[in-house]
Amino acid sequence: MRCELKALVCIISQFTMAAVILLGAAIIASAADYQSLNLDECLALAREQNPVLSASREKVQELVADYQAARSKFFPRLVLVSYYDRQPPNRFSSGGALTNFELFKREGLTSVTGKQIIFDGLKTHYNTKAAKIGAQAQKEEVQRTAEEVAFAVTEAFYRLIEAKENLQVAQEALRQRQEFAKLTNAFFQAGKITHLDSFRAQSQVSEAEQAVVEGDNAVRLAREILSRTMGLKESAPVDIKGQLPEKFAAAGDINSLWQETVKTNPELKRLSLEIEQSQTLVKAARGSYMPEVSLQAGSDVRHRDLGGTKPEWIAGVFMEYPFFEGGLTRAQVAKVNSQNLQLLEKRRDRLNGIKVDLTTAWKDQENARQGVVTTRQTIVTNEEAYASADALYRHGKAIGLDVLQAQVDLTSSRFTYIKYAVAYEIGRARIRQIVGSGPTPSYQPSNNGGQKP
Repeated sequence: MRCELKALVCIISQFTMAAVILLGAAIIASAADYQSLNLDECLALAREQNPVLSASREKVQELVADYQAARSKFFPRLVLVSYYDRQPPNRFSSGGALTNFELFKREGLTSVTGKQIIFDGLKTHYNTKAAKIGAQAQKEEVQRTAEEVAFAVTEAFYRLIEAKENLQVAQEALRQRQEFAKLTNAFFQAGKITHLDSFRAQSQVSEAEQAVVEGDNAVRLAREILSRTMGLKESAPVDIKGQLPEKFAAAGDINSLWQETVKTNPELKRLSLEIEQSQTLVKAARGSYMPEVSLQAGSDVRHRDLGGTKPEWIAGVFMEYPFFEGGLTRAQVAKVNSQNLQLLEKRRDRLNGIKVDLTTAWKDQENARQGVVTTRQTIVTNEEAYASADALYRHGKAIGLDVLQAQVDLTSSRFTYIKYAVAYEIGRARIRQIVGSGPTPSYQPSNNGGQKP
């Protein structure tokens, strides 16, 4: 009996352990994996989870609701009214004099009235058209926000690549300087150099260790910035896969890019739609100068304690013309006219600003591209200078300061190359954002699988 109980307990414990393992595996599988994201995956996550972009998309629904509200005035308005009224029997008659017959004391009414606007100076037509244009303008604003988020994510992505590449360079520099410090210490022990050379080498090791610490912290910060830029809801750690580009194409002709920007930039398209909307609202506001003509009808049942219950109805064509309203319509027309002129000036200002932004981005990309070409040659030269100084120092034909200076120059040139390569990618992403139509043949994405020089 005891053996059977032990066997049962063993089976239950094994089953429980298996269930815990399966549950843990399910939890791990359900958690999102953000450890090896490429740029396209980062952009897809940002389009799905970035809060600014989500709010901008939701704004479209608000403006669609405004359009439905404005459109509702094309349809008749039906109102159901019902009340019960009790009045004193000794009141005056409708003429204001005393009467010898009894007046009713209780009254009940149930009625349905309808109103269909036939003509209102085209206010409903233009208001509906303006609301529809406003929804279209917001869609362009969503596109502008998406382009802005895409640029921010791309910049954060390449800043993380830059931080990781800088960390690798710093670790390589630390390794080189530690080896040189061991060599100088051996030479000092052998009496071939002074103690000052050993101190200099140790000082360079300390500086390289500080650079490694700063580089590691920069990687942590860049990961957090990328995660927050994408708007991830989970607190899972984020890491990417990618390297610096190998090919660096020219940015293209600035005039062609500007002509394309004028046609496809979502901000300019949104401003054009807002100007069209404001012009439509001007026409709607002027419609208040015209009379309103409507078809109205009503049917009701009225019950009194004297006179009984009788059905009633009324129908007819009504015209309302406000001949005095304290200047309300004039003020409304002046307001929308002013808003239209403001939008025209705003679009002109944004044209100038976007042209400057495009030229700046084009300049940054071209400067970075030329900087990459120059720095590549500088790295080759500094690598040769470092190898030569190290070899001469080992044979006693150079001093330690020459080797240390060669190490500093080589490390600095590698940092500079990384800076220019990342600046090139960010400049290209900025051009894509400003143009607003995605990558064109003049600046297609380069191969991210390239090797470092």
